[in-house]
Amino acid sequence: MRKRNAWLLGGLAVAAVALALGWRSLRAWQEEDESEEQEERDLQRDNYWRAQIAVSGQGQVKTFIDAFDCASEGAGQHGDCGPKLIRFKELAPPTMEARPAVGWRFDHWDAIIREPDGGTHGRAGEMPDGKVYIDGFGYEDTGQLETVTAVFVRVAEDHDGVQP
Repeated sequence: MRKRNAWLLGGLAVAAVALALGWRSLRAWQEEDESEEQEERDLQRDNYWRAQIAVSGQGQVKTFIDAFDCASEGAGQHGDCGPKLIRFKELAPPTMEARPAVGWRFDHWDAIIREPDGGTHGRAGEMPDGKVYIDGFGYEDTGQLETVTAVFVRVAEDHDGVQP
């Protein structure tokens, strides 16, 4: 009888451990599923970016989505340069591309953030180093205005004469 009771207790202990491990696995799976659902909800949330585009030199800045299309031939800017508040989904951000005019090349981006109280500061983090610009954004409109400047220089001013 003792052997049988010991065997039953051992079997119950094994079953309890299996049940506990199964519960942990089930809970881990549920947490992972909930995390994926939250990520999906975050991707569907609106993101906001309040921006204005400036062009130094001659060229164009155009977003891949229908937000900005700002150009300058040297006598002032024209087109859709803002300022405006852009609302977008995380997987479709208002990424901009700098397009130089003939005889010009894109040199770099500059950005200044103006706070709602009028104070200004540079953009946090490093500036993009290529012709494409995308900035951080958030799930709410903070009232900050980012002025993004595409700086174009004449090709003749380039020391090595190579246009990227």
